[in-house]
This record gives sequence, C-alpha cells and structure tokens, in this order.
Amino acid sequence: MRSVDVVAIASSGFAGLEPEVLLPLSVAERLRLHEVAEPEARTKVTGDGREVSLLRYGGSVRVYVLASDRVEGPVTSAAVVAPGARYVLLNDKLLGRLRVVLLDFGDGTWCFRDELGRRERRSL
Repeated sequence: MRSVDVVAIASSGFAGLEPEVLLPLSVAERLRLHEVAEPEARTKVTGDGREVSLLRYGGSVRVYVLASDRVEGPVTSAAVVAPGARYVLLNDKLLGRLRVVLLDFGDGTWCFRDELGRRERRSL
C-alpha cells in the first residue's frame, strides 16, 4: 500500500454523488493507481461550463484528515485524475464523510462536526 501526504483544497464547487478526490497526474503516479483499479474515462463540466476529460479510479484511495491533534478517516473514495490539475481537491461528499465543516471560505476557517461552536481551525 502506498501513501502520500498532501495539502488539499476543500472545494465547495466540487459536487458529486459519492466521495471523490481530484488528483494531479503526478500524485496519481506516486500512488500507482493503475495498479489498484482499472480507470474509467469520464467527462465533467467545470464551473465555467468547460468539459474536461479525466480518469476515474472507483474506490481506489483511503483519505484521512491529519490535524495537529487528531486524525479523521479513513474514508474510501474514488480518485479522479485530470491531466491539467495542479491541486488536490476534496468534493462535498468526501468532506461530509470526513466530518469537515467549512465555516468561512474566505478566511479558510473550518472545524470537525463535533467541534461546531467550540473550535475554529485555520487552513494552511
């Protein structure tokens, strides 16, 4: 089993029917996803209406949130690989399963669901 630690973006515009994580090609290669699952070719529509071709590896990764004082996860997720992607993005369903609540998108504050009203965390 391979692992990689990355900083990911909680994307409010990345919606899906199940947990998905968007990976740049370089991260997918480091994880050797081609050894874990057979990819499916997919097309997604971006926020600006463009259609983007990508590869989707269903149920191929386990995602964790590593905070300074706790670890949340694992959540089994599909990995979506887009050749032009530069950042790791977490979709709405994955964030929900990881129990992440986004408090202020502009300030980058968030918390875990069980911390609501008691704690605010700052993004990197």
